[in-house]
Amino acid sequence: MEHDAQFTFIGGDRRMRWAMEEIWAAGYHILPWPATEAQCLVLPLPAFHAENINGGPAVTELLPLLRPGVTVFGGLLDRYRDLLTSTGAKILDYQQDETFTAANGEITAEGAVSLATSRLPVTLQGQAVLVCGWGRIGQLLARKLQALGAKVTVCARKERDLGLIRAMGYGAMVTGDTHGLGRFRAIFNTIPAPVYSAVELMQAGEECLLIDLASVPGLESSALRPVVSATGLPGSYAPETAGRLIGRTILRLAEAERG
Repeated sequence: MEHDAQFTFIGGDRRMRWAMEEIWAAGYHILPWPATEAQCLVLPLPAFHAENINGGPAVTELLPLLRPGVTVFGGLLDRYRDLLTSTGAKILDYQQDETFTAANGEITAEGAVSLATSRLPVTLQGQAVLVCGWGRIGQLLARKLQALGAKVTVCARKERDLGLIRAMGYGAMVTGDTHGLGRFRAIFNTIPAPVYSAVELMQAGEECLLIDLASVPGLESSALRPVVSATGLPGSYAPETAGRLIGRTILRLAEAERG
């Protein structure tokens, strides 16, 4: 079944190929950038890097295509939301969709486990690991690590969260506590704020693998304690799965807009 709406994809990584395939398979037309007649413009996740669309042209090159009747789909649009909205275009941030963030978090957690197993010279079973943060990704990651037999400790700030962490069978630490860091074979950070400085991470063992999943790094890297940056992990670990998820989310949001 063909639809009248036409889509244009701008920038992005390998995920965009699969997002485009989902939308094309649903019967929508795909036009190459730049296409002044397209009613739906798709930006990547994250949408922007500095003054450019991530992996694409400058944001200023996008503005002439925006007008009432045009819908912009993108992830993490806050930086330029006001500017884009001022054109009269409809702005939809798929990163704010709860169904999307839950599924994307699952991909991130699985990718983090895969990254750890590829970097560690030991299996995760029986290893003490620390997950920093009790948000969606932290919870999903802790569950996957525990299922593999790892001895999981989770750090959080709120006493309510710490109680739930203990009730679920994990060890619990207050965020930022450095006591006992030397016992962990891997530390995963999901908190987009400073958690451990390079000096504090010196207390971790030399063989401890440090992985930062947060959009804003929480683990400070150094020559003696390098941190593996794993932001945007879904795009590198499983671009087809992550891209099709973006495509399906955009289709759902587009259908909701049509009423």
